[in-house]
Amino acid sequence: MQPIESQVTLLTQKVDALHQLIDQVNYRVTEILSSSQSHSAAGVLLDDHSAASTPSTGHIHRGEALLMHKDILMDSVYLETDRTGEESTLSPEIQIQRLTAQLTAAYNRIATLEEQLLASRAHY
Repeated sequence: MQPIESQVTLLTQKVDALHQLIDQVNYRVTEILSSSQSHSAAGVLLDDHSAASTPSTGHIHRGEALLMHKDILMDSVYLETDRTGEESTLSPEIQIQRLTAQLTAAYNRIATLEEQLLASRAHY
């Protein structure tokens, strides 16, 4: 395997692992918020950025809205065909840059969710 391909594979695995962690944290936060029955606490989780980053196409469920963040690139946006008709495959360097950016954004999102979880626990 070429070095760039192995880097892409490694970054893809890290991003997948982070998505699983984010799902777990989101699930815990959702459980805490729903058990508290406090509508004001639920407003803390969804801020102006999630509303601004919501794609205009399709219906978004609450769980998907919780996973959306302004710094995280949603896969569905990039899986659509290119409108200009150009080659839809990305070079390995661009894939590495995108995956690195997603990885960094995911780490930041995990930290934010952990802070929200701790803050909600501190209130109860």
